[in-house]
Amino acid sequence: MPVRHRAILVGLALTVLLSLALQAAQGAGVTYRWINNDGNLQWSDTLPSGAAERGYQVIDPRTGEVIREITPRKTAEEKAREAAEKRAAEQAAREAQAQAQQDRILLSLYSDEADLQQTRDQRLDRLDARIAQMEGSIERMQANIDAGHDDPAYVRDLEQMKQAVIEMRAERTAVAKEFEADLERLRTLQSDD
Repeated sequence: MPVRHRAILVGLALTVLLSLALQAAQGAGVTYRWINNDGNLQWSDTLPSGAAERGYQVIDPRTGEVIREITPRKTAEEKAREAAEKRAAEQAAREAQAQAQQDRILLSLYSDEADLQQTRDQRLDRLDARIAQMEGSIERMQANIDAGHDDPAYVRDLEQMKQAVIEMRAERTAVAKEFEADLERLRTLQSDD
């Protein structure tokens, strides 16, 4: 047989052997490990379709090491829970940031408890004076109505004044509560120092 024919036959044989070796290497390249529907651990060189949804591991069969892990697909409930947890965490972060800003303002406005209490008392005194002034006006208006001043616009003004006093008292209560909360927070902040 001529040398040329031998070289061609040797080349073909090497190509076939290399192809077979590659196929064998690819077939034995990885092993899959997953939990089936019954909760049992499964191993195979092929992955069933349902395993992808439940998650699986890719194992190197020579060493037994996990090459890659694919986590299970999340259910709608899991996605919703994670979204809710993320929103709650973001809300908590926003609240913490807002509280930190309020704390800085509080500490910059008041040097101590007495300073805050003095400011509170001045603000409440102004509201009390305004309420007393409005109540005096209501008494005078009512006296005029009782004396025969029955203009419908005057009566309407009296009712509006009474409503304004109710709103002013509500504002006073809210301001007092706000200052009390600020006082407690100031005490906390200054005790932490």
